[in-house]
Formats: sequence, C-alpha cells, structure tokens
Amino acid sequence: MAGQDLYQVVSTGRTLHAKEAGAVTRDIAKLFSVPEAQARRLLLKGWVIKDSLASSQALEYRAKLHKIGLRAEVCPTGKFDNQQLIAKIKVAQRRKANAAEKMPTSTASAGASKAGTAREQEVEKPLSVSNAKGSVAPPLDSEKVKPQATEPEANEKRAFFSNRKTQLATVGWRVLFGLLPALTVPTIFIGLAALCLYGAGALLWQTPLAVWQGELTGGTLLISLGGAAVFIFLLLLVALPYFCFPREMRPRPGEVPLKQADNKDLLPLLEQLSSATKLPRVQELIVSPDARIYCEPRFSEVMRQQLRLNLGLASVASLSGRDTLALVARSLGLYQGKLNGLLAWLVLDGVRRLELMQWALENDRSVLYRSGEPGPLKSLHQLLATCGHFLLPLIERLENLHRIVTRGSARYLECRADFWAADLIGSGAFAEFAGNWHRLVHADLMVAETAREASAVGQCFENIPAAVAWTLNNLDEETSNTIELAMAQASDPWDVFEAADLQRIEVVQKRNISGRLQRELGCTELFADFPKLASEVSGEAGASDCQVVENRRLLCASREAEEALQILDVYFNRLPPLNLLPLRRPATQEMQAMDLQASINWLRSKLIELRELREQRENTRQLMVSVQLGAALIRAKVRIEPQEYSLNSASLAAAQEASALKRSELEEIERQLQKIYSVFYQRLCLALVAMPARERQQARGMLSQLAAYDALATHLERLAGYSTSLSVFSRRLSPGLAERELVQKYLALSARELDATFATVESSELLKAQGLDSALCIKAKREPLQQLPQRHQEALAVVRTMESRCNYASTVILERYQIQLAALLQRCLHREGQLEVNPLRLLQAV
Repeated sequence: MAGQDLYQVVSTGRTLHAKEAGAVTRDIAKLFSVPEAQARRLLLKGWVIKDSLASSQALEYRAKLHKIGLRAEVCPTGKFDNQQLIAKIKVAQRRKANAAEKMPTSTASAGASKAGTAREQEVEKPLSVSNAKGSVAPPLDSEKVKPQATEPEANEKRAFFSNRKTQLATVGWRVLFGLLPALTVPTIFIGLAALCLYGAGALLWQTPLAVWQGELTGGTLLISLGGAAVFIFLLLLVALPYFCFPREMRPRPGEVPLKQADNKDLLPLLEQLSSATKLPRVQELIVSPDARIYCEPRFSEVMRQQLRLNLGLASVASLSGRDTLALVARSLGLYQGKLNGLLAWLVLDGVRRLELMQWALENDRSVLYRSGEPGPLKSLHQLLATCGHFLLPLIERLENLHRIVTRGSARYLECRADFWAADLIGSGAFAEFAGNWHRLVHADLMVAETAREASAVGQCFENIPAAVAWTLNNLDEETSNTIELAMAQASDPWDVFEAADLQRIEVVQKRNISGRLQRELGCTELFADFPKLASEVSGEAGASDCQVVENRRLLCASREAEEALQILDVYFNRLPPLNLLPLRRPATQEMQAMDLQASINWLRSKLIELRELREQRENTRQLMVSVQLGAALIRAKVRIEPQEYSLNSASLAAAQEASALKRSELEEIERQLQKIYSVFYQRLCLALVAMPARERQQARGMLSQLAAYDALATHLERLAGYSTSLSVFSRRLSPGLAERELVQKYLALSARELDATFATVESSELLKAQGLDSALCIKAKREPLQQLPQRHQEALAVVRTMESRCNYASTVILERYQIQLAALLQRCLHREGQLEVNPLRLLQAV
C-alpha cells in the first residue's frame, strides 16, 4: 500500500447535531472505556484520532465518530501531528502552574489548587499512541471494547529490554587488588621518564651553576650538554613512545564516524540499552567494514562512563540482532563502573600501548615523525628509528611481564564481560551465541585474507559486510567441525576479539542468568540505508588504486568459475542474468528481424534500464517474501509486529492485498527482464549462425547442454524463495515457537523442493555427465526431514541448516551453469570480433 494512499482521521474540534461537548465527551469515554480527561483530547482541533488508514477505512472510521456526535475530517497522512499539540498543552499547563504559585493562597485555595493540579495531570495522560505520528487510536468495535493502555504500559511494550535489576556486581576487593599489579609497567615508564627528565635537568643546571661560581670551562659545558642530550634521546626513544603514540597512528582502513543521516534508530536503541542495564553510554559510533565490535576508551571517557563504540558492520550483516547486541553489551560491560573501568583500562590499554610501540618501531616510526614523513629533524628521526629496532626484545619482555602480573585481572574482566552478554540474552543462549561468534570470526578472517590477496592484483570487495555474511552462511561441514575443535582451546583474555571457549561457556551457564532482551530485532533496520553504508565503508577500506569488483568474483570457489564470471561480465556488460538465461528469442517479429549489430545496439540502449530492473527485482522479491510470511503468520493467528514484515497493519485483508500487489510488481519486472535477456539470446543465436559449420556444430552441442538446465529454473526460483523465508524465520523465531506449524510447513516445502531438484538432476543424462549430481551430493546432501524440536535453540539450528542446504544447492547449480554458459559465450565473442561488429561495452571516460 503506497504511502500517498494513506489517510488520517482528524478532529475538527466541533460536535454534530448541536450536542453538548460534555455529553459527547461522556459518550466517547463510555464507548472507548477511557477516563473523561483522556476523551476530552478528541475535542481538540487538529488532533489526529487515527493515522495510516486506507481511504475506505478512514471513511468508515469517520462515520462511526459522527454517530457519537464528534465531527471529524479525513486528511492525507502526515498532514497533522499530535506532538505539536501536546507541546502547546504542556507549555500552557506550566504557565498556569507558575501563575498559581505567584498568587497568595489560603488553606482552602491550596486544596483547590491541588485538586486542579491532579485534574491537569490526569488530562495530560494521552491515549495510546500509534507508531511514529503520535496519533490516538481507540478501537471502534462497539461489541467488544478493550481498555486503552496508559503511556508507561505502552512504552514498556515498545521497550526491547526489561528494567530488572542486574545480577552482576563489581567485587571491590578484587578490583582494588588488581590495580596495583596493573600499574607495574606504567610505573616503569613513568619512572624512566622522570629519571631522564631529572638527569637532563641536573646536567643542564651545571652550566648556569658553573657560570655563577666562575668555573665554566669547555669540558664542563660539553659534559653538561652532551649528558643532557643523551638523557633526552633516551626519553624520546623509550619513555615517550609509551605515552605519546596515538592509537590513530596505526592505520585502520574503513573506520569512519557514523553520520547522523545514516543513523535511524541505532543510537536511541543503545541509549535504551544503557538506561536499562546501567552500562556506559555510547557518545560516538565508529563503523567499520569488518566484524569487530569493541571499545578503546581514553581515561577521561572511562571516568565519565561515556565511550566511543567501534561497530563492525559485518557483525550487523551476519548475526542476528540479539547476538549483535550481546557483543555490544560485552564491549561496554568491560568498562562498566568507574573502578572496574579503570582496571580494564589499565589491563587492556597497557597491552595495546606495548603492541603499538612494537608495531611503530618495526615500521620505522618515532615520536618526532609518527607518519614517517621527512623534515628538518630527519637525521634524528632516522637515528631514533634505527635504535628502536634494538628495543624490540625489551618491549616484548615488558609485554610478557604485564601479562604475567595482570593475568588474574584479565580473566576476571573477561568473565565479567561474558556475564554482561549473558545478562542480555540469557545463559541458555550463550552457547549458541559463542558458536555464532566463532564462525563469524572465522568468516571475517577468510574474507580479510581474500581481500589482501585481491589488493595485490589491484582489486577490492564491493561490499565487505555482505562478503562476510555470505562466507558465514556457506561454511562447509569440515570447516564447522574445525571451528568446534577451536572452541576447546583457551582464549587470550587480553584479546577482546576472541570468541568464548568451552570453559567460559560453562562458567556462564552455571550462573543461570536470565536474559533481559524481550523481543528480537533486526539491526540492519536501525540504519537509514544499510547496504549503501556498507558499500561506502567498504570503499573507504580499499586502496585508492584498487578496482572495486563484485563480491562473487572474489568469493568464487574455483578458477574456472572466476574465469567464467569475467567472460559473463564482458558479454553482459557486468549485468549477467540473475538466474538462468531464457533460451527464447523476442516475441515480436520486428525485434526478431534485427541483425547482430542491430541487436547489440538495442541492448546498449537498454543497459541503464537493465541495471535498474535488476535492483528493483531483488528489492521487490525480498519485500514480497517478507509480506507473504507476514500474511501467513496472521492467518495462523500469530501476533506479529507489522513493520517487521513490511506491512502497515496486522489485518489479514491488508496483508493479502499487499502480497498480491508485490507479486504483480515482481511479475511485471520479470517480464521486462525476460524481454531484454531474450535479445541477448538472439545475439547468441546470430553469432552461432555466422560460425563455420564445424564450429557451429560444437556450439549447438554446448547450447543443448545449457538447455538441460531449463528444467531447474523453477526449482532455483523456489529454493531462493524458501531460503529467504527461512532466513527471516531464523532472525525472528519467537522463544515460545508460536509459529511452529508454519515453520514446519516451510521446512517440509524446502525439503520437498530439494528432493525434486535432486530428482531432476538425476533424470538428466546431460546434467549427470557434467558432474552436477555428485557436486550437489557433496554440498547440499540428501537428508530426511527433521521435525522441529521443542527447544528454541535446537529449532533455530534446524532452520539454519535447511537454509544452508537451499543456498548450497542454488550456488552449485548456478556455478556449473555459468561455467557452461561462459564457454559458449566466449566462442560468440570471438566470432563477433572476427565480424568486426561494434561491441556492447560502453565507452569509458578517459
């Protein structure tokens, strides 16, 4: 339902049939079961009574209000806003209260004033407020009227976190005993700096002292200045780098502050998290394309309990909202409380400073020139950099000393951070959270390694968060088993990025902490445009001389597939088919009459339209699946948040209407795509006809192999739909499994579609000859359908397993198809070159 087709019902401030306002107010209060003070709001001119209604619903709503005696009008949605009226009412109440305070009052008048204030407070309570407009929405069903919720109750329903008291407490004696060992290494550097300053000052003082005593000689001046220079050199070489090397000195590509335009609801959610848990507040958000979520606060930020949070967008794209918030809570929980935050700052920042010193000395940096640029003191800088290499063993020993004396505190902080994550999601969900965390770290490392290899040849990812999400969803069984073995290894307590090991999981589960997260949420929806932001941040992470390429080109599993994608990019001008190429020529005789050059020229004129249609197709398909799931849940009488399923209301009729609308939009987009790609097929046929006889015969054989994949086109489309549906279920599966029957239905449909895909492949000799059946067995595997378990985490694992199987099957089929298609298109491109036709590619601006 389009936004411009929605309306709001607004009070005109007048009554019908010459009815008195008091009588209308009493009728409203009786009908809607609300106090008269709240019903009086509906008599305000410009008050939005109901918002976001279809035209028929708005007219019906207005007619029912007219029966009561209240005159209302229908306006386009967004024209009026109750927040302005509420602000005016509050200002008037404050003005009236101030005036009452200035007037002399007796005991009787004071009692009247209290009664008046109570009435004003009662009037100030609004009716239930709809989504974002602040409009009153009383029910209209006169047969069954439910009382409206008060504002605190409505806010509690909208809250994501319960305000229960935290089960975590700082152990004061444990923190105090940990502070002294944590000060060991900083004390060494402070003492060294003080010694150098004292030595340099004492030696420099010898010169004016000798002048005063009349004993100044050349030797005295030389010893004074030379000794002071040595002490200052030691200060610059050893002591100052520990304190003066900024954390920005080490390059972190892709880290940028989150702009206000990119933020939608993320900062308010984090504010709500801090208010509910008493965690430090997030004063600034830094986003990066990787999967790391962490805090590196300064001392002043720890004392203020206001931190900068580094949020890895790959975590947002790959994990559920629950797991992402658990990582956020864990990062903030390290510095919760001033005393505990001071200990965490000393323990973790000490290791960070020593590692930064080691990196800087290895990369010829010094306190004079932190970026290595030349200058007037270039010789001294080179001397400091050269001598710094001899200090590396000393820095390593100091780091080992710091780890030895702070090991207990580091374990305490690590355990406490895990408890904060469990405080959000619960101890029962911590094991699954740790497993997802391990897989995310592994996928992030794989993508980072691929990105380094790609940068060596001048390429970079188009969207790093999407690449990490794809890698995480496509981990094979062998890799998953390896990750499970890695969970048994003890983690490094000073590394905040390491996932929880089995021992840490066991400790958290023994605490039996109940989670405070009340409902699921999708973190990508908290950004204004998450895909755009992820692409922009990924572009910042890549080198300026690197070419941005699609993720699929860098994530290919084989060299053949990568070479095939390069050929497809040339033939389709980087716009290959999203599924299978339709092997049929255009429907109209006019287009069928075009020759090879005319077909290519026509395609060149449609490239921009083709790009837009591809984007619209993906967006519409995602929306259609979401709307269909929402309609199915409503039909199954499962309570949902309409906005989470791209719906305007929880009405079944509205959901079915929206589903039909999206389906018709998708069909129209598919029809236009088929029309353009049919000309690509005509181009292929014309090039094939122009080939020599022997080569043409070979090309026809390759074309018949491609035609064998047509039987899989419907299966691929359904598998993609089921995969998307299961992905939505995995993100929003309710703890009580209220949608059990519907999820089990989709699992059965997915399993049936996989079996049908296997059967289609096995019945085709051409597909079996290409090895597609064996590849499918290795990746997707044929397994019996499992019943959805009773426990939430086990059910979630079954849903995700089925989603992965659907993804694997689609990926294997499309990869084999693209290899076969590229082999044929390469011959066509070669023939087009021999015929000297103008190519499809657009001219690039120099």
